[in-house]
Amino acid sequence: MPRAAALALLLGCTAQAQTVDMVIYPNAGLFEIENGRFTGPGAPMLARLETISGVRMNGQSMPIARALQPGMLKSGACLVGLPRTPEREAAFRWAGPWSSSTITLYGRPGETRQVNGPEDMRGATTGVLREALPAAWLKEHRLASHEVNDVATGLRILHAGRVDYWLGSDVVARFAVKASGVPAPRVLYSFGRIDLHMACHPGTPAAIVERLHAGIEQLRRSGELVEFGLGR
Repeated sequence: MPRAAALALLLGCTAQAQTVDMVIYPNAGLFEIENGRFTGPGAPMLARLETISGVRMNGQSMPIARALQPGMLKSGACLVGLPRTPEREAAFRWAGPWSSSTITLYGRPGETRQVNGPEDMRGATTGVLREALPAAWLKEHRLASHEVNDVATGLRILHAGRVDYWLGSDVVARFAVKASGVPAPRVLYSFGRIDLHMACHPGTPAAIVERLHAGIEQLRRSGELVEFGLGR
């Protein structure tokens, strides 16, 4: 069966609507909470995915560090944005990716230092999102870091001079700059790519994860994930 036909068959099922608890960690410019409701560019993306997949989502807000603690994610729950790494592979059922971005090192707008690799970052402190893949990269290279809970905070402490650099997703940084109005930081170097998936508790029914994955694929094919770094 052709791939497109298989997607249509999966998404066109008329079975009773299925439900997941979608755990979202607030991240300024991407997912935010206003008056108890999720806002930001990520919110309408999830609403579209809910419509396309037929999977009802109960949004829950939780800091990423807490969500990744053993026992915090319950059966039938998914984390909205998590890199798929070898050490995490068996711990979740995966859907996506729904975002792909470049891991980018930023400096203040007037930064004059040149960075061509991790050795040029020694002696400096780099801000990074807690529990994110760039945080692990800094630890792997034994570089000093300052971890924060959201990108907007990271960009503020960069501009305030509390850290020398910020390391993270260029897609999320772009959203955060637009939402916060802070001056755009200077791009200094890129260290690879980071893809964000929906990571579901292994007890989540496979049929639900398959519907989420097929829905994400349909969004990608229709061009609705371009602003999240995924083309057709």
